[in-house]
Amino acid sequence: MMTFGILTFATLPTASAQLGSLFSALNPVETIDVKDLKAKLDRQKTLEDKAKEENQSVKSPFVLVDVRSDKEIDVSMIPGAITKAQFEKESQKYKDKTVIVYCLSGGRSSRYASQLRDEGFDVKNFKGSILGWCGAELPVVTPEGKATNRVHVFSDRYKIPSRYEAITD
Repeated sequence: MMTFGILTFATLPTASAQLGSLFSALNPVETIDVKDLKAKLDRQKTLEDKAKEENQSVKSPFVLVDVRSDKEIDVSMIPGAITKAQFEKESQKYKDKTVIVYCLSGGRSSRYASQLRDEGFDVKNFKGSILGWCGAELPVVTPEGKATNRVHVFSDRYKIPSRYEAITD
């Protein structure tokens, strides 16, 4: 057991995680709310549809990254998102874009956003994450892009609107 001032740590990994959380709280990453994220996604979809009609391509100024586990992502994700694994495979491709990250409620994505910021990315954490998205009753899709109403929430303590099916296993 180590003690630093008023902070007590049982193990070195725990100490590292606790200090990381403490420093993240002191220097938080910028956030984006559900209304602004939805507007960005809608604007991008409109631009992509128009470009498709004109046989052109359009580059998105942002990338939406789902940092949840494969088990969660296999159930559903926010339309237009890529997985953390996909992002990391080609991270240099996104250096000139705003990276918007999300998870279930914002904890994991906040930590990942801090890491990306430290690596030089322009990053925002989606405030409320997929729970906030569902709270606004917005659509979710399977990894294949098919509409679904299923959302992985780990336990019954996370409440989502009745239009969704909470998956806990």
